[in-house]
Amino acid sequence: MNWKTLRDLPKAELHRHLDGSIRLQTVADIVARYDLDLGVSNKEELIRKARISEPMKDLQAVIDSFATIRQVLCSYETIERIAFENVEDAYRDGIHLLELRFAPPFISLGKELGNDEIIEAVLDGVTRGMNRYPIQVGLIGILVRTVDLEINRRATADLIRYAGGSHRNADRICGFDLADAEDRSDPQDFLPMVQEARQAGLGITIHSGENTTAAAVQQTLDLFNPARIGHGIRSWGDDELLERIRKQSVMLEVCPTSNWLTSSVASLEEHPLPHLYRAGIPVSINSDDPNLFGIDLVNEYEICRELYGFNEEDFLRINRQTVEHSFLPREIRTDVLSKHFPSRR
Repeated sequence: MNWKTLRDLPKAELHRHLDGSIRLQTVADIVARYDLDLGVSNKEELIRKARISEPMKDLQAVIDSFATIRQVLCSYETIERIAFENVEDAYRDGIHLLELRFAPPFISLGKELGNDEIIEAVLDGVTRGMNRYPIQVGLIGILVRTVDLEINRRATADLIRYAGGSHRNADRICGFDLADAEDRSDPQDFLPMVQEARQAGLGITIHSGENTTAAAVQQTLDLFNPARIGHGIRSWGDDELLERIRKQSVMLEVCPTSNWLTSSVASLEEHPLPHLYRAGIPVSINSDDPNLFGIDLVNEYEICRELYGFNEEDFLRINRQTVEHSFLPREIRTDVLSKHFPSRR
């Protein structure tokens, strides 16, 4: 590979969660400042609470683990700091285009925080990050399947209002997602909200086929018609579904280590990513929740090189596709492509 290291390799990432990307030191600082009780008394206990390094029982066990760390998203100041540090860490990974996910319905649970305060803090933190580092950042608002529908409706309305509002970087709110346990809700309940977001000009990506089935991915395509699918790895093995994904150019946002730690795949060696890629399915490589899993995006690239045999040409091709499938405005994508991911002739 011509690049000196994988860290120097230019990258784009579309699937990184704000609340899964909080530095341990930041957690400790916020706990001390706000006198929060996370049920830990020292650094070692904090690491055990805030880090997942071995496969858990299932995806739900990982989702449940978020509850403890999410407590530190407790004010405008803490959310703004965490958003900024997300951008800073992404830049240090070699990322030139990032889409960062955040879920107002999750962040506000059990707190006196309104959606406006949460959205403003994320926008301001991301803006500060882009002012400091040469990186382009988009934001994807998430609805939460297991949270009350009325809370999700209010989040939808507020995200759309901000996306079309007067904030200097309002256009950075460019996407809309549906996440949390896919098998614990009726997707029809969320269709009106997804339709509202699409009509407002937001790109649609849906978490699907992570720990469920190919049939769930099929239903997601039928109902929501997303441009991208978060994970979607259970599509592998269903030839008819794969052909549909390929023809519709639906990108799968794949997160190898995350899928292993949530027990969605038995091992990293058995992950379907290389098979999906070589079958012509549009894929992006993502870290999902880097600080929660104790990784970074470079770690995922190392896995792809060492286990799946990806080379420089593969990474360049994947990253060009990733930028092209971003929900950020066309002029931003074109600029990123020309500067960092030139076509090979």
